[in-house]
Amino acid sequence: MGIWGSLNEIALPELLLMLEDRNGVLTLREGRRPAVSLEVAQGRAGRALEGRRPLSRVELEERLLNLMIESRASFGFYPNDRMGPVVGPKLRSLALKLSTLFDEIQPALHQLPNPRARFHLISAKLLGNVRWDPLFLKAMDALEKGASAEELAEVLGVPRLEARYFLLLLSRARRVRPEPAAAPARPKGVSRIFARILAEA
Repeated sequence: MGIWGSLNEIALPELLLMLEDRNGVLTLREGRRPAVSLEVAQGRAGRALEGRRPLSRVELEERLLNLMIESRASFGFYPNDRMGPVVGPKLRSLALKLSTLFDEIQPALHQLPNPRARFHLISAKLLGNVRWDPLFLKAMDALEKGASAEELAEVLGVPRLEARYFLLLLSRARRVRPEPAAAPARPKGVSRIFARILAEA
């Protein structure tokens, strides 16, 4: 039996848990973006596609997190449809990870740093958090040179939203600081004269 609805009606983690005992394809649609299709069977997630493009595990988590934040997506579950072998994470583990990240990120959503803003390590003292300290240790080399959330997401193998939240935590704990933005180039020679004339006009 198929299931259809909206993420306004049911949270995505709850939907994933509902599908633990079902086999088929979950399709999520939002606006004009290509639909996300996820095969589920035996309580596991299988191959994921955005339109026809395969999604990695991290890309899938990123898309699902964004869909949860927007909460405007519609969904359909089509039983017995198959796309390929089911070898991915357990749906329960995926639902728990998404729920935990969403609960942490949602209140801080408007404080997250720009994904391209670069941060530099100022203290290597661990946070004393069993969840974040392993990521901090893995990120230290990149942060010593300066890194953005986009770069850290690649290094850590996590969604960009998670990397942005991680940098916010490190910044609040005074472990990193944002690198100053580059000053705009000043006009030289004749260009400087024209710029001053325009400014005085």
